[in-house]
Amino acid sequence: MRKLILAISTVALAVTAAYAADPIADRRAIMKERGNLVGGLAKMAKGETAFDAAVVSATLKKLEANEQKVDIDVLFPPGSDKGDTKAAPRIWEDMAGFKAANDKYQVVLQQVVAAPAQDVAALGAQINTLGGGCGGCHQSFRLK
Repeated sequence: MRKLILAISTVALAVTAAYAADPIADRRAIMKERGNLVGGLAKMAKGETAFDAAVVSATLKKLEANEQKVDIDVLFPPGSDKGDTKAAPRIWEDMAGFKAANDKYQVVLQQVVAAPAQDVAALGAQINTLGGGCGGCHQSFRLK
């Protein structure tokens, strides 16, 4: 039994260390997932795919789950501004502002998830709203 507990603990520690070992890769993966989700909604809003309110609702819930993966302190530790990243140095210069921008995105996302679009026009408006929330970080805290 002790060996089993030790083995499980070792695996859990390794997984935790692997997650925290490369915050740049972790945050890139989260943002890529987010972009794919919003991209699917944008295609629907543009009429490139058929509008489906159930898909909109499910995708918004996936966006919400994606946002729950964001732990600013874990994903943006000091020193993670070096390497293959588009994170601007301003993040670490104004961490409080960065966290506030993320908080604003969370509020916008919660509002959209609470009332998912029921038609193409409403979806277009929601994408613009979400884009404004994303832009709060991208305009100030992301390298061009």
